[in-house]
Amino acid sequence: MSAVYIATLGQRPEAITVAFDRLHEQYHYEAIGILHTEPNVSGIAQAYTDLRAVCRRDYPNIPAHFHEVVFEDGAPLIDIENQQSAEAYYRGVSQVLYGYKRDGWRIHLMIAGGRKAMSIYAMLAASIIFDPPHDCVWTVLSPETMLADAGQFHIPPGLRQQVQLVELPLRPARVAPGTNIEALLERPISRRDAFLAKLTPAERELVDLLRRHPYASNKQLGQLGRKSGKTVENQLGAIYAKMIGFLDFGEKLTDKRQALLDILRGE
Repeated sequence: MSAVYIATLGQRPEAITVAFDRLHEQYHYEAIGILHTEPNVSGIAQAYTDLRAVCRRDYPNIPAHFHEVVFEDGAPLIDIENQQSAEAYYRGVSQVLYGYKRDGWRIHLMIAGGRKAMSIYAMLAASIIFDPPHDCVWTVLSPETMLADAGQFHIPPGLRQQVQLVELPLRPARVAPGTNIEALLERPISRRDAFLAKLTPAERELVDLLRRHPYASNKQLGQLGRKSGKTVENQLGAIYAKMIGFLDFGEKLTDKRQALLDILRGE
């Protein structure tokens, strides 16, 4: 089965090729697929130009396909900034991944280098489409000395062992036999579901308690969940940090608990 390396493109294109170089030592890829938004006026314009040039120059024998994600009517998608654009990105990513899978490819998805929200939607699509262990989701951890050096598309001498590849756990969604996958992927994704996908099982249990008991104190939530109020406080701190990163619009939240409840209620 032919394997394809697919990555989401953000403002760190170097992570895509650094990870590819390390993975290509273990796996033989016959194609590269890059998922991206509008490539000319958006924030990824320079990253897009640089990555295309690097692929042509450094991987001349491996075809690189750049897949632009657009709105359903073909309008350009510049960024994820509201429900409509989020659903458009999820739909576009899903269609590309499903197209490769339908055509018989083994898929390795790299989510380093793309925006956080985009990576979440790609993971959600993979949970429906992928067939582990044949299909995988990866991220890459690079040393700070490399991250600080823009344009470092390949691993410098002496740093190879410090570039760590991490295969992310992928638990496929349970899809009943005979389910129309294409129709399933067209179903809109809610902001609530996208955020819950970022949380650990314990954190999801806590926010579910909070959703059902929105006026409970941390101590009361702890009693309901059979844990200490301090544990609840620490878990909520971690959840709020993820929430701020998830919102990704730079808002200054004055009431984090209310913002979390708004997400859980689908507002």
